[in-house]
Amino acid sequence: MQTYSNRHLKLSCVLTFIVLGFLESSWAPMVPYVKARFALDEFSLGLLLICTGIGSFTALPVISMLVGRYGCRLIASLSALILASCLVLLSVVSQLYLCALLLFGFGAATIGIDVAVNVNAVIVEAKLRRPLMSGFHGGYSLGALLGSATVSFMLTLGLSLFTNVSCVFVLMLTTIFWCGRALVSASEVKAYEAEQPKPDAPQNRPQGGLLMRLLQVPRLIVLVGISCFIMYAIEGSIMSWSGVFATQERQMSLERAGFIFSAFAIAMTLMRFMGNRIVLMLGRRRTVMLGTLFVALGYGITVAIPHVYGTVLGFMCIGFGAANIVPQWVSFAGGVKGYPVHDTIAFINALGYSGLLIGPVLIGFFAELFSLSAVFVGIGACALVVGLMADRIIKDETYAA
Repeated sequence: MQTYSNRHLKLSCVLTFIVLGFLESSWAPMVPYVKARFALDEFSLGLLLICTGIGSFTALPVISMLVGRYGCRLIASLSALILASCLVLLSVVSQLYLCALLLFGFGAATIGIDVAVNVNAVIVEAKLRRPLMSGFHGGYSLGALLGSATVSFMLTLGLSLFTNVSCVFVLMLTTIFWCGRALVSASEVKAYEAEQPKPDAPQNRPQGGLLMRLLQVPRLIVLVGISCFIMYAIEGSIMSWSGVFATQERQMSLERAGFIFSAFAIAMTLMRFMGNRIVLMLGRRRTVMLGTLFVALGYGITVAIPHVYGTVLGFMCIGFGAANIVPQWVSFAGGVKGYPVHDTIAFINALGYSGLLIGPVLIGFFAELFSLSAVFVGIGACALVVGLMADRIIKDETYAA
């Protein structure tokens, strides 16, 4: 790590976040194609999409151990290779069970890059002694925007799905293997962890096995976790269902449906790069509450205006609102006393990825019973619940920069 300049350390981390967002969002324009290829209804598609969440949730503890043993550099690079390979194979696979297995691998590899690059970001931020996390996560949003827009644009040019994702494969792997040289190694991860102080005195730490530790989670952190569960489910469902809504409810072509997710990604990217400034002006509580109002408004516009422009505007509102909600919940939970920070973040992430796991299948189930538009109205109402929880729980309205 010492052989690279501060600029290279930051650039490498940002580019890895961009690769993660690019590869993950490249899947969004592919969903309608997979739905049509296997002639799936909404509920069946939801069951298929749950494989991604299962892969993510299953890989979470394994990846944490691997990052500690082998470092961020190796795990991020190998995960990117697996993730890009899954995308290529998903473009041509003709057996439904193979598609499910590939989505499982897709979810596991996504977690691999996610955990590795976030650990890397923490270490780089500590080394440079500057608040850099918002900019790093802004890189993820920028990658998500570029990935969805690039794949959608190439599809409108008439390129086959296989050719499309093969170009993504080459571009992203070239990027990750170039920038990955400046990610931290296993020895640097161990050195950083050895320098950290003990989280709490033994008598203040949760005791017992995993079940006992979960039972001792403070009620406040549980409520924060529930809020993150809802928001993760909302964000994940947009990636999985925005293209389906555009083609099914607004009669957009398969080639152009991916631009709906791009509208969401553009809005989220802009707001994440502006997030710290907004929190300084409004405070954490008002930022979360205003964000949930925008999310609910966006779903209302999407359903109420039966035109593609209304859909674009609605998803942009959702992106504006959702951008800074989860980061502020995590920031708030990290300051809760009486429970170790690493256990707090692990608990919140576990509930968050549970939202990614359960959200798509619930949407498919209720869309089959009612309609996708009706489900979107319900999701908007859930966002308002998060805002009400923020009003009751978050009392500190200032942000400590």
